[in-house]
Amino acid sequence: MREEISNTLSLLLDCANRLNSDQTITPSQQDDILSIKNFGERLFEYFDEMERESLSLKQRLKQLYQANPNTDLQNEDKTYTLLALMFARLKQSINLEELLETFVLEIFQLLQIDQIIVHQLESPSSSQSDLNVQYEFVADPDQSLLGKPLPSVYIAPEWLNSYQKCTSQVINDINTFEGDRTVIESLKAKGIYSAIITAIPNGNKSWGLLIAHQYNQVRPWEEWEIEFLEKAATQLAISIHQMQLLSKSEAIRKERDQVIATLHYNQLHDSLTGLPNRDAFMELLDLAFTKSQTDTNSKFAVLFIECDRDKLANESFGISIDDQLLISISSRLNKYRNIQRSLAKIDGDKFVMLVEDVEDLESSSYLADQILDDLSQPFTIEDDSFFLAVNIGIAVSDAEYIYANEVLRDANIAMHHAKKIGKSTKTLFNIDIKQGAKLRWQMENDLRKALERQEFYLVYQPIISIHQHQLTGFEVLLRWEHPLQGLISPQEFLPVAEEIGEIVPIGYWVLETACDQLLTWQQNFPDFTSLTLSVNVSTLQVVQPDFVERVQSIVLERQISPRLIKLEITETVLMENIEVSSQKLEQLREIGMQVYIDDFGAGYSSFSYLQNLPIDVLKIDRSFTNRIFSDAKSKRIIQSILRLANNLGMGIVVEGIETAQELGYFEDIGGSHIELQGFFISHPLDSERATQWIHSSMTA
Repeated sequence: MREEISNTLSLLLDCANRLNSDQTITPSQQDDILSIKNFGERLFEYFDEMERESLSLKQRLKQLYQANPNTDLQNEDKTYTLLALMFARLKQSINLEELLETFVLEIFQLLQIDQIIVHQLESPSSSQSDLNVQYEFVADPDQSLLGKPLPSVYIAPEWLNSYQKCTSQVINDINTFEGDRTVIESLKAKGIYSAIITAIPNGNKSWGLLIAHQYNQVRPWEEWEIEFLEKAATQLAISIHQMQLLSKSEAIRKERDQVIATLHYNQLHDSLTGLPNRDAFMELLDLAFTKSQTDTNSKFAVLFIECDRDKLANESFGISIDDQLLISISSRLNKYRNIQRSLAKIDGDKFVMLVEDVEDLESSSYLADQILDDLSQPFTIEDDSFFLAVNIGIAVSDAEYIYANEVLRDANIAMHHAKKIGKSTKTLFNIDIKQGAKLRWQMENDLRKALERQEFYLVYQPIISIHQHQLTGFEVLLRWEHPLQGLISPQEFLPVAEEIGEIVPIGYWVLETACDQLLTWQQNFPDFTSLTLSVNVSTLQVVQPDFVERVQSIVLERQISPRLIKLEITETVLMENIEVSSQKLEQLREIGMQVYIDDFGAGYSSFSYLQNLPIDVLKIDRSFTNRIFSDAKSKRIIQSILRLANNLGMGIVVEGIETAQELGYFEDIGGSHIELQGFFISHPLDSERATQWIHSSMTA
C-alpha cells in the first residue's frame, strides 16, 4: 500500500507539472492545477512523516527487546509503544476493509500468534454470508476460518453477556479449561489449544470480537498480552468509529459535490427548456469575442430571436400550455445547433444564437430566414394550434466593438427594429439603426431627467355639452418642451416613457398638477362647482399595487371632490389587464370617481364586456368622427355606440370634432348625455387661456 500511495502521488505531481506548462489553458485553470500540485506535495509530506514515525517506533521496540530479552513486557509504557506502532500503520488505511485487514496482520506480527480474527457480530441487515469470518491472519492456511462460520460457542448468550461487561474470555489450556464441555469439544475439534476472545466495543453493545488462537500446543497467555489485546480492541473500536464517520462524511461530500454540480448547472441553464441561459451564453460570447480580437479573419454573428407567443396561450389555456409551447419552440430551434452554433434562452420568449466562423452576411441572413420559416408553422399542443410572430435581429462582429456584450446589444436593437417593420421579419444591424438607437437612448436619458428639470407642462382641451355648448370640463394633456429639440410630440415620447417605466411618476405628476389647477379654478370661480378634469392613466399606473390609494390621496389632500376627476383608460389597456383593471376601476368608482374608456372602438371593439365592467363614459375615437361623411361603416359604428351607451346608461364624449358639419351631425342626433371635444371647439389651451375660457363661458 505504501508503494502504491507513493507512486500515485508521484504520478499526480508529474501530471500537474505537465499541465501547468501547457500554454493553452486559462489563468484560472493554471491556478487550479497549482492548487492540486500543492495538495499533492502536502500529502507526500504527511506520508513521509507517517513513515518516519512508524520506523522510529519500530526502532524503539527493537531496543526494548535487546535491553531485556527475558522481560514479560508488563511495563505499561511498552504496551502503549506496541499500540502506538500498530495504529500508526492503521492511520494509512483508506477504508474499513483495509483497516481491519491491516489490524489482524499487525497483531499477528507483533504477538507471533497462530491466528488472529476480527469478526463483526450479527447486525439487523446482515446476511448469512456476513456471519462467516471475514478478516483473519493465520500462519497455516489449513487452519484458516476465512469464509467459514465462527465457532458457535463464541457467540453463546453467556459469553455475549460477559462481552457487554468488557470482560475477555481467556483459555490458557483447553485440557484444563473448566468451562462448558461443549466449548472444549468444539475447540479441540478444530485443533485449538489456547484462545483469547475480547469484545470490540460499540457504545453499550459490542461491535464484534477480537480472537487469538494457538493451534496444536498450549500457550499460557501473559498478562501483558491479554491487556494488549483488550486495549487494542478498544483502540480498534475508536478507529472503526472514525472510519465510519469518514465514510459518512465522504458520502456527504459526494452528495454535496452533486448538489453543487446541480446548482452550477441550474445557474447556467434554463429550468424549463434545459437550454443554456444568459450567463452561459455570455461566457461563450466572451470566448468568441476574444478569438475575433486575436484573429481578424475570425468573425461571428449573434441572432436575437423573439417569439411573440399568442397572448391567449397563457390567458385562456393556462401556464402549462404556455410552458409546452416554449418547450416546442426550443425543440425547433435546437435543430439549428451544431459545433459552430450555440443556442441559449435568455428571457421568457427570447432566444439567442451565436454563429461562429461566419464567412459572409448572406449565410447569417439565410439562417435567419430558415428559422423564421420554421417557426411560422403552427405549433400543435393538445389538439390546439398556436401561431407565433417571430422577429430576428442580426449583429456581426467587427473591429469597432470594444466589449462582447455590445454585439448582443446591437442584435437586440436590430430585433426591435424588425418588430417595427412587421411580424416575422429579420433585420441586420447597420449604421442607420445604430443612429436611431442612439437617438432613442438619448430620449430615454432625457425623459428620466425631464420631470426633475421641470420640462413638462399641461394643456387643457375644453369639453362642452351638445346643446347649449356649455363648458363642462377639460381633458388634461401632457406636453414636453425639450431644452434643445423644442416641443416633442406626445405620440413620440409617451410610448418610450411607458417602456422604460417613467410613465408612472410622470402620470402621478400630471394628476397632482391638474388637481392643483382645478383647486385654483375653484377658488377663482366659486360659482362654477361642476367643472371636471379628465386625466389619462397608463397601463403601468393601473397595475401598481397602490394605484387607487395614491390617486385617492392626491385628490383628498387638495380637498377636491372625487366626482370631479375623470380617469381615462384606453380600451386596449383595459382588455390586456382585464382582471386587474376591472378591480382597480371598481375601487375608484367606490370613492366617487368616474371611469372613461378612451378611444372606444379603435381597439378590441368588443361590446359584450361593457355591461360587466365599472365604466361610466365612452369616448368615441376621432378616427370614426372624421369619417362620418365619407365612410358609411364609420357612421353605422357611431350609431351603434350611441345606442349601446344609451341602453347601458353610459355617457358619451365625441372626440375629434373638427368641422361645423361634424358638430351639426351630432347636434341633430341629440341626447342629454353627449359631450363634444375637438379642434373646431377649441385647441388645447395653456392654464392662462383655459382660465379665460372659463371666464368667458360664465359671462356668456
